[in-house]
Amino acid sequence: MPRSRTYTLIWSTAARADLIRLRQFIEPHNPEAARRAAQSLKKATQLIQQHPGIGKRLEGRQDRELFVPFGQRGYIVRYRFDGEAIVILKIWHGLEER
Repeated sequence: MPRSRTYTLIWSTAARADLIRLRQFIEPHNPEAARRAAQSLKKATQLIQQHPGIGKRLEGRQDRELFVPFGQRGYIVRYRFDGEAIVILKIWHGLEER
C-alpha cells in the first residue's frame, strides 16, 4: 500500500497564539490536561498534514475545519489547503465565541 504524501504545514501567527492561549487557559487548573490538549491538537495537525481533505469544507470558502475531541467537548482547527501546503488558520475550543 503506498504511503500517503505529507504536505508542508504552516502555522499562521493567529493559530500559534491560539495554541498558546488555549494551553495557558487550562494550565493553572490542570497542567497535565493542558499538556494532553496541546498533544491532541498537534496530532490532529499531523493528521491534516497527511490527509488534507479530512476536515469539513466550509460552504462558499476554501477553508476546512476539523473537530478534535478532547474531554467532554473539543477543539476546532480551521485550515486551508492549496494543493501544496496546509495553513493552520485558527484554533478554538468548541464553547468559545468566534
